[in-house]
Amino acid sequence: MSKKEKRQERKLDYSKRLTNDMRALLWVVTCGGFALAFCCVFMGYVAELPWIVALVGLPWTAWGTAASFYMNLAKSDHREGGITYELAKLEHEQAQPEDDDVLEGQIGFG
Repeated sequence: MSKKEKRQERKLDYSKRLTNDMRALLWVVTCGGFALAFCCVFMGYVAELPWIVALVGLPWTAWGTAASFYMNLAKSDHREGGITYELAKLEHEQAQPEDDDVLEGQIGFG
C-alpha cells in the first residue's frame, strides 16, 4: 500500500475533524480558565469571578450544541434512506454473488 493510499485511508471527514479540533480547543480553554482562576485567588483577587465562569462555561455550551447537531446528522445518515446507509447497502448487494454465478459442485450450507 502506498503512502498516498494510507493517507487517504486515515483522512477524516470534515465534520469529524472539526469536532476533534473543538474538543482540543475546549480542553485548552478549560485548563486555562481553571489556571487563571487559581492565579487570581492565589494573588489575593477578592472580587467575584463570573468572567472566568463564562470563559469556561460558554465553550462547553457551544460544544454541547455542536455535538447535538453532529449526532443528529450521524443518525440521519445511518438510517434507511440516509446517504451512508444506502451506500453500504449498495456495496453489500454488489459484493453478493448472484444465484446464477454459483459454481456447480460447490459445497453449500443449509
